[in-house]
Amino acid sequence: MSTQVIQPKVKTDEFTSVLGMLVVLGSITMLFVALFVSYSILRIQFGMWSKPGTGSLPFTLGIINTVILLGSSWSFYTGQKYAKFGNNNQTKLWLWITFFLGILFLAGQLNLWRILMDTGMTAHSSIVGSVFYMLTGMHGVHIVAAIAALGWAILKSTKIPESVDVRPIKLVGLLWHFLDFLWICLFISIFII
Repeated sequence: MSTQVIQPKVKTDEFTSVLGMLVVLGSITMLFVALFVSYSILRIQFGMWSKPGTGSLPFTLGIINTVILLGSSWSFYTGQKYAKFGNNNQTKLWLWITFFLGILFLAGQLNLWRILMDTGMTAHSSIVGSVFYMLTGMHGVHIVAAIAALGWAILKSTKIPESVDVRPIKLVGLLWHFLDFLWICLFISIFII
């Protein structure tokens, strides 16, 4: 009778992790497709509910938040690039910048909500408010989850000073860039169209 040593299957674990993340992204996609379909039906039924440039939605703050989120995608990409080269210090630096840009984006969104609520646009005031807060609120909840996942990835991937584990960074990167893309779709739909 021979004994076999069971070796961990890194490739299998990596495939399973990526597959799990793709399932999560698929679920988020289905949620937002349903929300966008509802939004589209309401837009068709109610016609033009806010004229571009009338100030009903703070367009400038929406652009600032978009630039912050796009900047976070770039800083994440930079951190991921350094992770591939095994540069622990630069990886941590750029991923922490991404982390704080994510928090800055959320603060910008909360400020946007405060401004709109001060002008009387709440989730209960009109269909416009309901749709706006539902779409941006669901996106915000997912950004909070992505920030938590990013914090986990930073701690997990850079805990050994001489090396960087890129797997957690890759997984969180899929989520982070997906949410950035989703925000672009939201911004265009809500603020521009």
